[in-house]
Amino acid sequence: MADCCLPHRLDRDGDSGPAVGVSGMSLKIWFIATRPWSFVMTFVSVSLAAVLALKYDSFNAPLYLLTLAGLILFHAATNMLNDYYDVKNTVDRVGAPTARYRPHPLLTGTIGGRDFLIVTVMLYGLVILIVSYFTLIRGPLILLLTALGLFASVFYTASPVAFKYKALGEPVVFLVWGPLMVSGSYYTITGIFSIEAMLASIPIGILVLLVLLANNIRDIEYDRLVVKATIAILLGAKRSLTLYAALLAVTYASTIVLVILHVFSVYSLAALFTVPIAAGLVRRFSVKVPDTADPETARLALLFGLLLLAGELISISLGFWGA
Repeated sequence: MADCCLPHRLDRDGDSGPAVGVSGMSLKIWFIATRPWSFVMTFVSVSLAAVLALKYDSFNAPLYLLTLAGLILFHAATNMLNDYYDVKNTVDRVGAPTARYRPHPLLTGTIGGRDFLIVTVMLYGLVILIVSYFTLIRGPLILLLTALGLFASVFYTASPVAFKYKALGEPVVFLVWGPLMVSGSYYTITGIFSIEAMLASIPIGILVLLVLLANNIRDIEYDRLVVKATIAILLGAKRSLTLYAALLAVTYASTIVLVILHVFSVYSLAALFTVPIAAGLVRRFSVKVPDTADPETARLALLFGLLLLAGELISISLGFWGA
């Protein structure tokens, strides 16, 4: 999926010390291969579910932490499988924008394809172990939620579906990091399926979508060369930027609506302090889309999410103290 923060760089020698992983690779290289900078959005989605659970006196800290661990492993596996198929399908190649913007151990040959795939499968295996536990304590609905998540994860780039290459990447990212992840996390933490959690996920889901859209607007010319259909290619750069701005507006409007509907407290409007940042991104992107378009959008999404969570925690704290 799209990167969600400024990428870190590998050391010149690609090593970090004596810790060694599969095929003699350092654990640092394997960690970088998972794109850990992107995990912040999973943290925000799962933590939103946790805050909603806390709001209704249903919070369970161990289950929250286990849910967070499972979904970060899921995110890591998804990122690695995405890279595997992008390289296999020559979408990622030498000279590709991806090779310039972030470390890519598979593309550079630092990690071999077979080992890369083995570790990816191992990560999915760890996810299944955690899912098995949640199925025991929460029931078969967990299996359905997992099946939906795994389908989106695997077929994001794998044939015959390959959502990413058919201009469906953004909708899939919205559904996974929005309604599916937030409502699914709420269910694993509380044992209750909540429409409110699905509604609460809308602003966060849109912002994660926008990280990918910014990435695809920036890479539009390269993506045309590798015959990859994206929303940016279908709409063109100008209309894609209009869509970007419109979805930012929907993010803030939906937050206000959710306050009116009492899904969020009035304190969650603290997230609106990010409006000037969003407006600044739209103005700058309209002049020239920078290389940092997606990490800048990701920083906006992270700040919005943290302010939203902080606002809800303030509301819960005031309620606890009878304010």
